[in-house]
Amino acid sequence: MDEKSANSRAWDWEAENGNAWARIVGEEEIEKAKAGEPGLRVTVERNVPHSWVERLKDKDVLILGGGGGQQTPILSAYGCRVTTLDISERMIDRDKAALERYGLDGECLVGDMSDLSVFGDGSFSAIVNPVSLNFVEDIKKVFKEEHRVLRDGGILIFGIANPALYLFDDRLLAKGRMKVRFTLPFSDTKSLSRKDLERRLRKNDTVEFSHTLDTIIGGLTETGFSIQGFFSDTSSFEPIDSFLHDCYLAFLAVKVSDLKVL
Repeated sequence: MDEKSANSRAWDWEAENGNAWARIVGEEEIEKAKAGEPGLRVTVERNVPHSWVERLKDKDVLILGGGGGQQTPILSAYGCRVTTLDISERMIDRDKAALERYGLDGECLVGDMSDLSVFGDGSFSAIVNPVSLNFVEDIKKVFKEEHRVLRDGGILIFGIANPALYLFDDRLLAKGRMKVRFTLPFSDTKSLSRKDLERRLRKNDTVEFSHTLDTIIGGLTETGFSIQGFFSDTSSFEPIDSFLHDCYLAFLAVKVSDLKVL
């Protein structure tokens, strides 16, 4: 199946139906960003540490999978030169509306984060990738593209779901019941029956992949990034948070041009 097209349609639907990631930030958040206090998030609850964000100011920043009217206007208000690429046209429309509402600048494009061929080598000083890598099957391909379009010493800030989240039966979880159902790594296209997958697609659900810590951390370092910061975050859903505190993982990495594997 074509998971990219499925996720494009799913996020178009989410944008039109009140998903939290598609709510345009308010004027107060924009004013805080202009004052040097941007409330940037790449996971669900916690803001990115200021020591990470201050490294983005006045830089050329690429936002991947971050449409929805949040990261783009916040970083533009903070003083970044922002380009955003998202697979969903409706999520990009939210960004465009936010920039227009607050009189901010930024370029907004529809596209796939696995293919950044529209950008030349070394086009950006930083990349911000809010939780969206779980909608991509091959994240090493994304890391390679990110490494290519970053300048030497460029910064990558991203969030990703803890693989353990994908152990549970999502239908029971929605009812507040936790039951281990799947083995890891999880893939909607391989772990579900054909009937269950078709049901998800009919409901405009996203197609997701859990990945592994080896693929996430190993893939990052093998590509040529040095990890310089990390934090974890909760999910804001009590049944899960009471069981697993580290629901989402956030990384600060830097492109290393002459990385040597010992």
